[in-house]
Amino acid sequence: MNGSNWQEGWNPFQELHREMGRLFESLDPFPSARHVRQFPPINVYVDEEGFLLSAQLPGLSAEEVELTVTSETLSLRGERKRVEGVTDDSYRRQERVMGRWARTVTLPDRIDEGRVSAQFANGVLTVRLPRAETAKPRHITVSSQG
Repeated sequence: MNGSNWQEGWNPFQELHREMGRLFESLDPFPSARHVRQFPPINVYVDEEGFLLSAQLPGLSAEEVELTVTSETLSLRGERKRVEGVTDDSYRRQERVMGRWARTVTLPDRIDEGRVSAQFANGVLTVRLPRAETAKPRHITVSSQG
């Protein structure tokens, strides 16, 4: 965690909850049996401006994706609709999950909500999340006395 904004944004209970989750995940003797893949799969990258989130959303259009952002979280929502005319009992194998889905991602640092942008191309959603000015490191010149 970045120490530059600890006074306004650090929540010790949230940090404890996150670390306890990591601890319990590492102690799980059957991780593959309990692991349920979340939809959509996402990646979050750090760049010089802030963060870049990419989500794979095959078969969806930009209009079918809803984004909501706060200074510390990004929520994605949508629905994967069933093929018309295909009933549940006609499936012999179904690996693609259908129906409503939602993902909420807690971001590593505060972002500037007014500068968030999103593009959708070839089934991939890309969201640019610039850091808030208060979250960016600031260089301070040290002067000497005497």
